[in-house]
Amino acid sequence: MFNKSQAFYEAINARGKDYAAEAAWLRAAIGVANPGAHRVLDVACGTGAHLRFMHKQFEVAGEDADATMIEIAKERLPGVPFRVGRMQDLTVERPYDVAMCLFGSIAYLADETELRSTIVRFANAVTTGGLVIIEPWIGPDEWHDGTLEASFVDQPQLKIARIGASERYGTTSVTRYEYLVGETAGMSGFSETHVQQLFTDAQYRSAFDAAGLKPRSERSDLFPHGLYIAAKQ
Repeated sequence: MFNKSQAFYEAINARGKDYAAEAAWLRAAIGVANPGAHRVLDVACGTGAHLRFMHKQFEVAGEDADATMIEIAKERLPGVPFRVGRMQDLTVERPYDVAMCLFGSIAYLADETELRSTIVRFANAVTTGGLVIIEPWIGPDEWHDGTLEASFVDQPQLKIARIGASERYGTTSVTRYEYLVGETAGMSGFSETHVQQLFTDAQYRSAFDAAGLKPRSERSDLFPHGLYIAAKQ
């Protein structure tokens, strides 16, 4: 999955993603759905970009399967508990008021069976009345074959060109990225391959129902594929 791009992750996404605005939207949504929420867990937290704008309002923690991402998050937010772990194996010592998984990270699961078992783990990680917030990725009906994309970073000390080409194999998408990075220390290039599942709305809702969660869908320009906000019964 992530090979060498962790250090450039936010620089690449900054052109089309407003972490501060997304975090503000989430804070407001949590306040409406669970006014007493105090503890928030971000699963697949990456470099902690959302938690940077939430840790003053909540007691936050983060978990990600990528150890390099976690090291960056720890440097950014000293004192916030971060740990390396897969969402498929999620366990907590004390339930949170909110467990969230953003930016389509849920799509890195292997199949619907793993989706269902992982959503159960999310449900077990929150209190009764707590929230599980999932930002899905592209659904199968939204998929366009042969998609070619390009992202560019043009900072004084950092230049990046990333080109991605996507393919579909049944309900699995494969995106192959090529990076060219220019830094003051020199030029480098590397490749990454991301494999994600094209889960349907019905599959997500079935997984929520099986885990004892009552989901509702939210739409916002900040989250182009929407959000599921599911309350634990």
